[in-house]
Amino acid sequence: MRTLLEAAAAELEARREDVLSSRLIWPRDGLDAADCAAFLLAIDQQLAALDAAGYVTLPHSGRHPLLSRSGIGVGIDVARVAQVGSLAAG
Repeated sequence: MRTLLEAAAAELEARREDVLSSRLIWPRDGLDAADCAAFLLAIDQQLAALDAAGYVTLPHSGRHPLLSRSGIGVGIDVARVAQVGSLAAG
């Protein structure tokens, strides 16, 4: 998951002038391991699509940012990780 997020953060920095660094700003409590596993499973099973710039395309609701500018780095939308992961749970 870390590698996937780091690659997306680097792409976000390359595409947007307002993102000064691809450094990930990790949530204070980290990412839930079960949510991360479910997120990766949902992507692997093509229940959602993650593009190179860190946007997730979900069925019936469209394209949403997984990453966003946060200070001088890139923040992770923890709720979106859980939302995508819930698709794998059925």
